[in-house]
Amino acid sequence: MVERKTVPAYGNCDIAIATEQMSDGKWAVVTTITESTGTAQRNIDLPVPKQRFDSQAEAEEYGIRTAREWIDQNMPKVA
Repeated sequence: MVERKTVPAYGNCDIAIATEQMSDGKWAVVTTITESTGTAQRNIDLPVPKQRFDSQAEAEEYGIRTAREWIDQNMPKVA
């Protein structure tokens, strides 16, 4: 079963993560960053990692951490 969560971030962004337990019992994660402007939203799908995780919490933490790193490296700094 796929579980989805949205986590508020900074820089007018939210982080959406989807986790799923695979048939081998490991967890996978997919992450999307949503940037909101005054008139639109832009979705940025991060590359799907090949890593699998022992727990859902580990998968979620990885997805959130990589999204925050992407925001830090790619989004304009908001004053």
